Amino acid sequence: MYEFMIGQVESVYPDAVILETGGIGYYIYMANPYRFTDKIGQDQPVKIWLYQSVSENDIRLYGFKSQEEKIIFLQLISVSGIGPKSALSILSLDDNAGLVAAIQAEDNAFLMKFPGVGKKTAGQIVLDLKEKLPKVLAESPSSALFKQESLDIQGPEQVNLPFMHELEEAMASLGYSQREINRVVKNADFTGVTATAEAIRIALKFITKR
Repeated sequence: MYEFMIGQVESVYPDAVILETGGIGYYIYMANPYRFTDKIGQDQPVKIWLYQSVSENDIRLYGFKSQEEKIIFLQLISVSGIGPKSALSILSLDDNAGLVAAIQAEDNAFLMKFPGVGKKTAGQIVLDLKEKLPKVLAESPSSALFKQESLDIQGPEQVNLPFMHELEEAMASLGYSQREINRVVKNADFTGVTATAEAIRIALKFITKR
């Protein structure tokens, strides 16, 4: 059983990163992998928290930027109707505190805006996690509870939005329809955005607030 892995980010895909450690490249599924784009090829190692999923025909590694993100993932997949893909889709919003607040507020409409989450499943998330999730997080040994780490990605303003193709691929990998993707591309405000990770956060906030 893996707890975490430390290594160099070799590649970033819409649904995963490849982390090289000990001469081996691991394909790790993640929420919003583009958060690690600025780490590609850097000598400074990256720490990714892990969850290993083993089934009859498949073994997969799921990765998380923080221990809190991993805890929330594990709690989400414990809910009937929520699998790893749906859990990663929810975590792609990259707002742990906001997600917990929505669950505590019984905001089913907010939860239903994520792919794979219908009315029944949203209600089950609230029922199962409203009291449990804050308690589990409070017991986490991490001292950075709900802390959102800045990736400090900088660059010149890019009026042609070069990240848009990666954004569309990432949203498709999360399960959003082409119609939903087109609505985001057309209507969301990406002014000043230069990185795919930030574009994904804006896109998901746009969807969940409508």
